[in-house]
Amino acid sequence: MFRYQLAFILLLFASPAFAAGVGGQLKATVDSYPYHLGEPAPDLTPYLSFELNQKYRLSRMWRTQWRLLALGNLAANGPPEKFYADLPEAFIEFKKSDFKFRAGSNTVNWGMVDVMSPMDTVNTTAMFHPLRTLKQGAPMVEMQMGPEAFNLDLIYIPWQRRPLLPAKNSRWLPRKVLLNTDPGKLRVALPNHVEYKYDSPETLDHALNHNYGAKLASHLGAVDLQITHYEGAAAAAKIRPRPEFVFDIPNNEWTTLSPIELSSVTYRVRTTGFGFAWAADKLIVRGETAYTHTLSKDDLLQPWSWASVLAAETNVDLGGSTLTLLAQYYYTQNPKPADNLPSSSYRLFDRTPLIGARWAYSDALTMVASVLYESITEGVFWMAGADYKMDDHTKFGVSWRDFSARKDGLIKTFERNDHATVELTYFF
Repeated sequence: MFRYQLAFILLLFASPAFAAGVGGQLKATVDSYPYHLGEPAPDLTPYLSFELNQKYRLSRMWRTQWRLLALGNLAANGPPEKFYADLPEAFIEFKKSDFKFRAGSNTVNWGMVDVMSPMDTVNTTAMFHPLRTLKQGAPMVEMQMGPEAFNLDLIYIPWQRRPLLPAKNSRWLPRKVLLNTDPGKLRVALPNHVEYKYDSPETLDHALNHNYGAKLASHLGAVDLQITHYEGAAAAAKIRPRPEFVFDIPNNEWTTLSPIELSSVTYRVRTTGFGFAWAADKLIVRGETAYTHTLSKDDLLQPWSWASVLAAETNVDLGGSTLTLLAQYYYTQNPKPADNLPSSSYRLFDRTPLIGARWAYSDALTMVASVLYESITEGVFWMAGADYKMDDHTKFGVSWRDFSARKDGLIKTFERNDHATVELTYFF
């Protein structure tokens, strides 16, 4: 699928008329982890990414838009994270009055809340790093009808993209214990130098075929309302571990043998959601709630979940600069306890307040900070960083991310993944 989309883009790019207005960026990122986990998990993870994009108007009613993304994790020991390429956008659009039709590859955002949106379920993800998850483009047909005050959006995806997971040597896979991966063994110790390997991926109930959805949206002055319904592949794959258990008599605990086989499981869900946004002079309030019913039947899967979030955002003037403040609270119900595999990173938002700040100190310097508290495991994740615009084409960024928790769970699994990030971006 991807090679045909890429050939289409290269054909357009070869035409001088289409090539006009092409932009993009080249980015180098390095994550440095002070805590040494041992082989095969890397202490230094360098990424290189490249992006090209263009919008081109063919006529008054027809236009094209495309975006090409390539990413390489130089520390990964295999596909797909070693080298990843995607066309998040590559579509042709027809627009006349209040009717719009698109066909091609695209990513859509059906959510109204930043950070984690329960309603944003259309595109599958490439989850190489839980803090930098990528949306994958999907070949789709999309129709939007109606005025801004009340419109309907319909989507059909004949062949969905398979969700992707971290490399088998990723630091984001558990390195100390496995939680809730077997009904009779809720906590299983891992050997000091555990290795993972991926088995063939599983697809349940033809989850990648015939995905579809609808969105009703209304814009009434200061209020936006949205209702969504979507059936298709879950945005993130579930990880099915196949460990070999042994009982460690001296330590009186279950442990596993290495390597541990993992399978990526794609399954079918049906999600219905409601969202709103209300904007005042210096305050924006957003909310979402979404109920997900799992259509595929497997003991590995949550049979259902109900996630809600309420968020408020405001701006504060500090002399000649602007400070943006964000506060959110997530409340999620799941009938089964959480495991600690990265495919369950949405469980970081079970009972979770989050606050964040963005300070545009000057045209060149922006500072950001946020903290998340996951109350069930008493876990804290915080980050702080700054971006500096060196000139019109170059931006430099540094940040620090920190994990800590009192009880077993995802954050405690990640607590040895505190890391510094340095990033250099060139825009053209």
